[in-house]
Amino acid sequence: MARIKDIAKLANVSPSTVSNVIHKRKEKVSPEIYNRVEKILEEEQYVTHMGARMLSAKGSRLVALILAYKRIEKESIVEDPFVSSVIGAVQLALQEKGYFLLLYSNPDMEDCVKISREWNVDGIILLGAKREGYYKMKESLSVPVVSIDTPFSATDMEYTNIGLEDYEAAKEMTKYLLSMGHRKIAFFSLTEGGELLEKHYIDSERYRGFKEAMDKEGLVAGGWHNLSFVEEIRKKQYFSFYEENFFHATALFFTADIMALEMMRFCMDRGISIPEKLSVVGFDGIKAGRCMHPMLTTMEQDSAEKGRKAVKELLFLLEEGKGDYKNIRLPVHLFIGETVARI
Repeated sequence: MARIKDIAKLANVSPSTVSNVIHKRKEKVSPEIYNRVEKILEEEQYVTHMGARMLSAKGSRLVALILAYKRIEKESIVEDPFVSSVIGAVQLALQEKGYFLLLYSNPDMEDCVKISREWNVDGIILLGAKREGYYKMKESLSVPVVSIDTPFSATDMEYTNIGLEDYEAAKEMTKYLLSMGHRKIAFFSLTEGGELLEKHYIDSERYRGFKEAMDKEGLVAGGWHNLSFVEEIRKKQYFSFYEENFFHATALFFTADIMALEMMRFCMDRGISIPEKLSVVGFDGIKAGRCMHPMLTTMEQDSAEKGRKAVKELLFLLEEGKGDYKNIRLPVHLFIGETVARI
């Protein structure tokens, strides 16, 4: 592999001149010499030594996207349609600005801090982290941190987060189900359970919106039904719900489209027609929902916009050195598919 001093010898210039060409500093090199060196770089297939660049005090131009979700080992969170959409948007947005992406999946913030230091990242985007994890990264590192979907409490300060209008969106979905005549609606979530209502988790906010809409109509919301992260266990739970006649509900509200689609498949395999026998709604608006027959009714979010917005806020903090902390709430839209019947 050609080195800078090799290129300098071939071009009959100094190594510093070659370095200026490599880093596109056209104002420091005459056009004639610049073109000559650039041609030799191409002929020799020169590649920048990224390891040295990443360890440079001038910055690595490397941004870490940390996926802090808890999953069992055999499952990859990257396979989730929402997560993959965010990853794609972050990568493209960083590339357009001349940055590189380091993708790392681990809910252990101690490990995340260690990896971020070893790779000398310029900034961090956290996806799916708890508030404690966000502050751990902030306190341990001297680089800016922006989070996506981290549920902060009303008293928290000094954070930048890209989220959704979760409470409002769940309330709107519930009101739609009520307008279609449903009075018994069951609520399903993948979080750790209803005992966490006071911790301001995302699904906690969605349950609050659901409950308020039900309360306003004088109806009993009931508790939410917790689903396992493990697919095999989740399938057993679906069968248990089936044996209990879905708690006598006429509509099922899932906080993620993936679960809603799984339930639809489960019901169809048992001859339960949707929406004639049971209505189902989700949350996210993933493409698979529109490919399903019938099409899933859901609250659509722009997951790619979350990624783009996170990059924009992170680069602003990098360029300015500081900035106002923000809690950005992106809108969600009701998509009326074919999985809700009027009763």
